Amino acid sequence: MNAFVLAVRNEFYKLITRRKYIVLFAVGALICIGRLGGGMLISKLSSGMVNIQSNMPLGMMRLMTDIIAPLMIFMAVTDLFAGEIQEDTLKNALMAPVTRFKVLLSKAASVFLLCAAYFVLYWLVCTVLQIISGGARANVIFTALGAYMLDLVPLIALIGLAALINMISKSPSLAMLLCIAAYVVMKYLEYYVSPVGQMLFTSYSQWHKLWIGSLLPVGAMFAKIGILCGSVLILYTLSYIIFDGKDY
Repeated sequence: MNAFVLAVRNEFYKLITRRKYIVLFAVGALICIGRLGGGMLISKLSSGMVNIQSNMPLGMMRLMTDIIAPLMIFMAVTDLFAGEIQEDTLKNALMAPVTRFKVLLSKAASVFLLCAAYFVLYWLVCTVLQIISGGARANVIFTALGAYMLDLVPLIALIGLAALINMISKSPSLAMLLCIAAYVVMKYLEYYVSPVGQMLFTSYSQWHKLWIGSLLPVGAMFAKIGILCGSVLILYTLSYIIFDGKDY
């Protein structure tokens, strides 16, 4: 177990030392600031007649769960798999005293930890902006935190999808392109091909809506949980089968 924890720490360190993830976070933070500034500008130009009040943390969640987090996941998984294959550094991880399954799991876990760090930081940024705008309430702030933590759950499946795509591509550029293409197709099905799209795990990106203020019957909730769990099991099983059968 100690070897696995060490492997996760090493993989996570690889990610947080790359400048592009800091840049991606900064871009998202600037978008949040821009939204606040836009609301203040509209209020000023209308002499206070139009005052945009919203729950900033929850209001920015779709941007986080549907755009920033998936993009970050695709970049991180590609760096840890196809990127290391191209650089011929994946062998270093395979030489560690852990099984290939744990190597795969440690890389996936490190990406998940990066997602969790992103979510907490964005929640903090949005909360500060909410306080600045004068609309912060304790119950709203902590409800938003709970929502952010719940929305981490579907990302486990998205990491699995990215890992599977990286198993079949040795080129980082191609792997990244395929990840984005697959995600766009799945989101298209979610929005425009119903009910097929609702059977995909990507339709549950805002997982908190299933638990916070949800009026869904118990049967429907269990069905959605089953789809997500089944997707995770299939994606990681296929990824491991391919990963274990390759000679690096």
